[in-house]
Amino acid sequence: MENYERVERELLEQCSQVATLVECFAWLQRCDECIERLEELCRVKRPRLAVGHRQSMVARIARLAGAKTRLERRFVHVGGGYASRDERSLVWREIDAAFESRILTGAVINSNHIEPLRFLEDAREIVLERVRDAVERHGSAKVNTTFNGEFATKDKRANKSINTKNSEIYQYTDLREWYEQHIIEPTLTSLEEFQERDSGWALSRILNLIVNVNKLNPMRAGCYFEVPREIATKRAVINVSTTDNACFAWSVVAALYPVEKYTEQESSYPHYTTVLNLAGIEFPITFKDIPKFERLNAV
Repeated sequence: MENYERVERELLEQCSQVATLVECFAWLQRCDECIERLEELCRVKRPRLAVGHRQSMVARIARLAGAKTRLERRFVHVGGGYASRDERSLVWREIDAAFESRILTGAVINSNHIEPLRFLEDAREIVLERVRDAVERHGSAKVNTTFNGEFATKDKRANKSINTKNSEIYQYTDLREWYEQHIIEPTLTSLEEFQERDSGWALSRILNLIVNVNKLNPMRAGCYFEVPREIATKRAVINVSTTDNACFAWSVVAALYPVEKYTEQESSYPHYTTVLNLAGIEFPITFKDIPKFERLNAV
């Protein structure tokens, strides 16, 4: 691992010194070879790298891909003219990494953005396009992101990361709302807290946003369980069979919209997102959020 750290450091130092087109193409070739070796290392199953080491490799690949993109924009001939600052400054780079249950790993590479909010907003459609495709193919997914930046103090620089938690996405999820609540807001909050807590550190460059899309195992999701027969025969309890963690919401919907037959089937009821106000509430719901739910829905 130390060898790849050294190779990355040397490549990044050399990148800043490239002055001619010949040097540019030579550097791009060395960079591609290094990225290819890193991806091969991520794919190896025996012996499989520890998760932390694979994550480190993914971050290294994303940093090198970012340096490559910025260098190409300086030198490479594009469409009859040289790449300019007016061109789209965000690029998607998929990363081949063999994580268990991983659908997709990729990075939104930054070239020109300097404001974190603007960067995250402009990255939205790039991220949502990939997330939407994954959910359409798999029915659901868990997604988390890592915002990577270069931070500086008076006398040193360091790469630091800000992670978001895994959040579940289904076909009915409002993706724009999800992105705002689960990516933009927590990332900016953590970034602000970090810069305030570690006095002297300040964001000097936005590197990328790594996106991890994981399989959501429906057998592990949900809160449905079979009611004991002596309770079920009394027909005093409605137990809606669901594959998500919103059993509280389904129980409220079942009470508001009672049915005579197939009471346990989710399809017998309107979806809870269409009849309940759940702004700012996550599932499985916590006790502290119940009063909030009651206020939002006047119950």
